[in-house]
Amino acid sequence: MIAPRLDTHRRFEEENTPYYDPVRFYPAKLSSVLNGRYQLVTKVGCVIWLARHLNQFVPLCSYDLVVTDLVRWRWLQDKYGWQFTRHLVDSFYVEYGSRKHLALAFEPLREPLWLYRERFIGDVIPSSVLKIILQMILHGLDYLHSECHIVHTDLKPDNIMVKIEDPSILEESAKDEYKDPLPQKIGPDGRTIYLSRNNYEPTLKTTGIITITDFALSVPGDRPNSGCKKLFKDFNESNHLAHITLLLGPPPEDIIARGRRSELFYASDGTLRNEARVPATFNFENLIKNIHGDDKTLFIRFVRRMIKWRPEERSTAKELLEDPWLYADLDDE
Repeated sequence: MIAPRLDTHRRFEEENTPYYDPVRFYPAKLSSVLNGRYQLVTKVGCVIWLARHLNQFVPLCSYDLVVTDLVRWRWLQDKYGWQFTRHLVDSFYVEYGSRKHLALAFEPLREPLWLYRERFIGDVIPSSVLKIILQMILHGLDYLHSECHIVHTDLKPDNIMVKIEDPSILEESAKDEYKDPLPQKIGPDGRTIYLSRNNYEPTLKTTGIITITDFALSVPGDRPNSGCKKLFKDFNESNHLAHITLLLGPPPEDIIARGRRSELFYASDGTLRNEARVPATFNFENLIKNIHGDDKTLFIRFVRRMIKWRPEERSTAKELLEDPWLYADLDDE
């Protein structure tokens, strides 16, 4: 089948990423074979392809920089939490022009958490399901922190994936791309931009196994968020700090003393210089609308354990795994 053509004057997929440069991006082509054994059968992300290797499928990611220390996780497979992180299957270089591109092969996954969320009514994951998901995320984070001694600095719904529950879904996706390919953009230089095929229809199970992915920004040693929604957007500095202060309370005086610009926003005792910027109703109780009763009270306590002015006062992933909210059956819905 010949794929429909996309408007050559518009940007699609990887062209919309802030760091896109055609010279640096490997021009992957549908049906091409990499390293003599990986055939690209459909695109599932900006630089991620589903590849057929003999009788199994793996997603291939193309990177321009060598990602170090990935293989060391293979040495820690006997540690609990390993199963909630993505695993490297293979790596190799592919050449294009004068550049070498590092390709990483991983186990296939189903979909990111943001897409999984849309499968529920109102795009809201029920509290009972959310608790199970958070337990898996925290086990994965504790494994990264305690065993690998690294911190994932870019944890968000894009990088928390649900594992595939039925491998035949991948075969169907490959067949769909072959029989009815998605539209493609052919650039003046002959480079093809493909659309991603990453919606595998409703899941067969309510809760899939959660996997933490994308460790390119991981660093040794503060605890990241667990893929929560943004509490603040479209604010200037003063508004942003005012919102944070209403949620956390006044910052400690020693933190204010260390800040080079603290006096612009805070009095010496930590009170805001302009509290009128934010309504007094801005608080966790009013922000959280989909959890109710005692379950909501426990959930807010759980959240507050992660959001503290002092990093050393924030609960670790291991400590959060002992929080009563994760195991309380108090859903009033």
